[in-house]
Amino acid sequence: MKTGTVLTGKISKTARCRSMTSALLLLALCFFCCGPKAEPLGVFGASRLSGVLGQDGVTPIPFDETLTLWTFGDTILGSWKGEVSTSATFSERADINSFLSNSLATTPPPTVDNIRNLTFSFYREKGKIAPFIRLLPGESPSVIRLWALDGIRIDDRVYVYYYRIRITDPGKFLAFEPVALGLAAWRVPAGWAPGDAMGFERLPDLFRGNAPAFGSSVIRKDGFIYTVGHYAPGDGSSPVKFAKVEEGRINDPGAYVFLDLQGRWVRDIDSAHPFLGDIMGECSLSYNESLKSYLLVYCQQWTGSIIMVRFRDFHKLGTASKEVVYSPPALEQKGSFPPLYYSGKEIFSSGKTLYAIYINPLEYQPYLLKIRL
Repeated sequence: MKTGTVLTGKISKTARCRSMTSALLLLALCFFCCGPKAEPLGVFGASRLSGVLGQDGVTPIPFDETLTLWTFGDTILGSWKGEVSTSATFSERADINSFLSNSLATTPPPTVDNIRNLTFSFYREKGKIAPFIRLLPGESPSVIRLWALDGIRIDDRVYVYYYRIRITDPGKFLAFEPVALGLAAWRVPAGWAPGDAMGFERLPDLFRGNAPAFGSSVIRKDGFIYTVGHYAPGDGSSPVKFAKVEEGRINDPGAYVFLDLQGRWVRDIDSAHPFLGDIMGECSLSYNESLKSYLLVYCQQWTGSIIMVRFRDFHKLGTASKEVVYSPPALEQKGSFPPLYYSGKEIFSSGKTLYAIYINPLEYQPYLLKIRL
């Protein structure tokens, strides 16, 4: 009886150990196999290449039920010598004739069915693709660049954030300094249709100097505009800060509040916390209804990996973990500075499926990813 009891106890303990081991293995398997899955889908928006040679930025702004606006940063115009090729942007197969600092296009709203073959129609003036945010008299296009970011439509107005930068040495890579973060506004006329004029006007600067590029991503939630902006503090890091503002006061710099490390919204931008520290270019901020979570997607500095950060609310951002979603192929270094992927961002979602892009600097093209969560 006693021996039988002891033996039963040993068997029970052994069984429990095996069960715990199996459970841990299942958890580990789930961690590695049940995380985000990314599928590369090639160059995004191939129809763009009938009008442009290359561009970055690539940010959608919902306009109405039938139309989405897309803003772009630096846009290379010219002609292809042979057939259209994404790998020939800077090669002998393309003739470059101009380099716009921003451009805009329209498409139908992206869906799961059309995301890979959207037809882009570019904003034009006198038949030519033109910047929709214009330089002022006295601003030279070789010195001042206006990089279009994200934006939002509020009633009959479309607002687009932009970063005004100054080129300090045209002969050096990344030789520029930030001047100000601005906002451009367009009052949509009644009866406006694609192809009609767009009258974006530059409003007074929101923030001057080396302010974060707020407007890199913009979302509307519960009557507020939430936005995120990256910046370079000069110590080699590349963090972001978060801001929010009431919808009706988007053009009032004094109405913006900023997120600190404790999850509080404070008035002083210098008291805002620099989060993450490894963001290369623009990122995206979204709220996923299926997950009931905010999602931050970005391209990691130096590695080029696409990173996702999930958090339920902003006060939990400081403890949120990073997930590596995708690591693109290594780029061939041809000069003294290593080429770096940048500006990873979500551009569309359907439930737990996201579509994101990142920029290949050698081709100046956005590449599309399908991400299953």
